Amino acid sequence: MGALLALASAVCYGIVDFAGGLLSRHIRHAAVTFFGQVGGLLLACAAALLMPAAVDSTDLLWGALSGVGSGVAMRFLTAG
Repeated sequence: MGALLALASAVCYGIVDFAGGLLSRHIRHAAVTFFGQVGGLLLACAAALLMPAAVDSTDLLWGALSGVGSGVAMRFLTAG
C-alpha cells in the first residue's frame, strides 16, 4: 500500500508542478501557489479520511510544517 501511495503522490506532484509552471505564465504566481496548496490540502484530507491510521498531534504538526515549507518553495519556484 505504501508504494502505491508514493507512486500516486509522485504522479500528482509531477502534474501539479508542470501545470503550475504553465499557469504562472498567465496568472499571478502567488495565486497559483495558493490554489495549489489549497488543492493539496483538500486532497490530503480526503486521503486521510479513506486510510485507516492513528493520527497523533505530532503527525499533524509535521504535516503542517511540511505544507508551509512546500508552499514557500513553490512560491519561489513559480516566481522564477
